[in-house]
Amino acid sequence: MINPFFEKSKEIANSFLQSIVFIDDKAYAGVTLEDPNHDFNAQKVSLAFAKEKKICGVYQPKTKQDIEDFKCITKKADVIILDWKIILLEADIEDPNADDDDDPRGIYTLDIIKNIFLDISKSKESLKLIIVYTGETDLNEITTQIFTELNEIKPGLKKESCKVSSNNTKILIRAKSSVEDDEVDNKFNHIVGLNDKIVKYKDLPNFILDEFTMMTSGLLSNFALLSLATLRQNSSKILGLFSKNLDSAYLSHKALLPSQEDAEDLLIELFGDSISDLLFYNKTNDVIRDIIPDWVEVNINEEVHELLNKIGKGYVPIENFKRSQSLINELLQSPIKDISKRYAETFNKEAGVSKSKMKDSYEHISLSNTVLFLNKEEQINREEIDKKFSKLAHHKSLFIPNDIIPKLTLGTVIKSTTINDKYYICIQQKCDSVRIPYGSERKFLFIPLVLSEAKFDILTPEGLKLKKVKDSFSIRTIKFVCQNDQGVIKAELNEDVGTFIFKQKYEDEYFEWVLDLKDLHSQRIITEYTSQLSRVGLDESEWHRRFLS
Repeated sequence: MINPFFEKSKEIANSFLQSIVFIDDKAYAGVTLEDPNHDFNAQKVSLAFAKEKKICGVYQPKTKQDIEDFKCITKKADVIILDWKIILLEADIEDPNADDDDDPRGIYTLDIIKNIFLDISKSKESLKLIIVYTGETDLNEITTQIFTELNEIKPGLKKESCKVSSNNTKILIRAKSSVEDDEVDNKFNHIVGLNDKIVKYKDLPNFILDEFTMMTSGLLSNFALLSLATLRQNSSKILGLFSKNLDSAYLSHKALLPSQEDAEDLLIELFGDSISDLLFYNKTNDVIRDIIPDWVEVNINEEVHELLNKIGKGYVPIENFKRSQSLINELLQSPIKDISKRYAETFNKEAGVSKSKMKDSYEHISLSNTVLFLNKEEQINREEIDKKFSKLAHHKSLFIPNDIIPKLTLGTVIKSTTINDKYYICIQQKCDSVRIPYGSERKFLFIPLVLSEAKFDILTPEGLKLKKVKDSFSIRTIKFVCQNDQGVIKAELNEDVGTFIFKQKYEDEYFEWVLDLKDLHSQRIITEYTSQLSRVGLDESEWHRRFLS
C-alpha cells in the first residue's frame, strides 16, 4: 500500500538533498582481480547520482593528511558514504609493523565517524545519515565495532541489524555489489539474512533518499527541509539583493546613527526578514498545511480514550470516547474561532460526546491536548514532546555555537551559584546593555523567577518550570563591571563543570548562565511586569466606583 505522506515527504527530502560524499581508497584504482569485492567504480556512482540531479563528490584518500582534510568535508555533506577498509600509502604509515596497521579495516573510517559524532554531540540536535559501503562480508561484526566505539562517546545508541542509530543520527552498513547492475549478486549467500543488505550503484540514489526520508518524514522536519531547499534555490537572488553596490548606502546609514553598532544589528534583522518574506511568498506554510491529513492517516490509530473532568484537585474519567482520524481531521479543519465551542461541536459530531460533558472536560483537554495526537504507546513521551516544542518556540540560545560566550542582555536567564533554585531574568533593554566603557560599572535590572509545578513563564533547558515574581518590591539590581573592549558584560567559562558564569562586582555571589529568551517573549514579560507596577490602588466611594466608565 502506498503511503501518501511518505511519498510527499520523499519529494520534499529529494528537493533538499544536494551533496553526497564518498570516501573510498579504491575510488579511481580501476577493477582489480585480486580483490574485486572492494573495488569502487567512481564513474558509475557519479552517473547514477547525476541522473537524480545530485552533486556527488568521490574522494580517494592516500595519506593521513587526506583523512584529516576529508573530516572537514564530511561535516558539510548532506550524506556521507565511507569504505570500511581504507589502505593508505605505506610511506605515510608511521609504524607498518604495529598491530593496528596490520589490518586497516575500520581504523580510518571509525576515526572519521567519531569526528562527525563529536561534532554532532556539540551541536546537540544535528541530523546526519552515514553509510558504510563495504566489500567486507561480516556486516554484523562491523556494526558491533561501530556501536562499541561510538557508545563510549554518546551513550544510549541503538544497535540493530547493520544499523547504529540515535534520535537524529543513523549509520547503515551496506555491502558493495561487484556485479553489473542487471546481474544477481550471490556473494552474501553464505551469511544468512544479509542478501538484502547489498546495494548496487544504480540503486544508491533511491536507497539514500528512502533512508533519509525515514529520518525526516514529519511535519516540522518537512517544513525545515522545504525551507532550506527554498533558500538554496534562491541563494543567488538573496546575494543579488544584498549587493555590494549598496555598501555606500549602508555606510551612510551607519554614519548617521547615534550608536553606529546598531547598523550591523540591522543587517541581521534585514536578512532574517528577507528569509521570512521568501518563505511566505513561496507558500511554504501552505505545503505543510496540505499534507496534514496525510500525516493523520499514517500516524493516528483508532483508539478509545478517556474524557476527564476536574473533581476537587484532581481529574477523574467520566466517559470514554473513540479517538478517530475523522475526529482529528475535523478538529484541525474546523472554521469555528471559539476554541471551547470548536471542541464541543467536533467531539459531539465525531465521537458522540454531549456538549455539556465536553464543556466540563475542556479544561483538562486543553492542558494535555497533545495526548489527542499521540497513540497510547507514545503517550508516555507527551510531556517531553511539549517541552521540546516550547523550547523551540521560546529559546533564542538553541542556536548559540559552542565557542560563543554568552553576554548579559534583555532575556538572559541566570541562576545564583550561592542560593539554591534562585533564578532571575534580565529586563535591561538592549540599548542599555551595550557600549559600556572598559572598567566601568553598570547596574542591570532583574525580575526574580521561582520554581513552579503549575503555571509558568519560562522552561529551562533541563525542563524546570519557572514563574516570574510579580511583586514590585522583588525586583533586583545587580552591578557588573565591563572587563572587555566590546562594551558588554560577558560570562566566563567554568572549565571544571562546563558552565558559563557571570561575575558581579562583589564576590559574595556569582550567577550561572541558563538560557537566552527570544526577544518578543522577553518584551512581553517586561510589559506584563510594568503594567503591574502602574496599577492604582485607592480608597473611594464604592457607589461611585461601580459607575466608572
